[in-house]
Amino acid sequence: MDSPPIPDERPQRRREYSGPGSTLGLAALVIVLVGVAIWWFELRGEGSDVGGSGAGYGIVETPAALNSSGKQPVAEEGRVAPNFRLARLDGSDLHLTDFRGQYVLVNFWATWCGPCRAEAPAFQRFADASPQLTVLGVNQQEDAGAVRSFTGEFKTTYPVVLDRTGEVSLAYRIGLGIPVTFLVGPDGVIQHIYGGEVKQKALDQLRACLAGPASGLAACIRSDS
Repeated sequence: MDSPPIPDERPQRRREYSGPGSTLGLAALVIVLVGVAIWWFELRGEGSDVGGSGAGYGIVETPAALNSSGKQPVAEEGRVAPNFRLARLDGSDLHLTDFRGQYVLVNFWATWCGPCRAEAPAFQRFADASPQLTVLGVNQQEDAGAVRSFTGEFKTTYPVVLDRTGEVSLAYRIGLGIPVTFLVGPDGVIQHIYGGEVKQKALDQLRACLAGPASGLAACIRSDS
């Protein structure tokens, strides 16, 4: 009669304790990973002391009294611009409807965007020389520290708000092709959309058009576009 097979004990041997070296190595690896994670989250959170990503921020309802068209606000020429509530760098809140009664250039931008950096000085000069119009910068999903550094570099004094979640940019159909700038009229209706960098020539033309009749503003802007 054949003897029963002898069990192979090699799998058990693989699970045997292999000494303090491997345990210490594993512990060191865990410590390094935890340290890297802490560093990463601190880096991401640097300068993020401004709110604006919680409930109530982003796209908000346009009061019926401020929607003369009676239609759903849409980011298109001839339609009422979607209203939003976002945080400024000082932590205060800002609504687009705060500027009813005046023209607003709503500029979507980011610090890493070359054309955005190129147009920033022109926007500042235009804001300084155009009291009838407000330039409003909407930063795309960057922390307050990076935005403060940008506004300090370019001596930006016009209002800048933080679209921390990207909800407003999405509603305005902003993709990676920034900058994009919307000219919003005193009634909240989008008069013109500038795709790409807004150059000084375009701002000079806008200033000249603003001096003419409001009813012909959109046509005036398009005439030399």
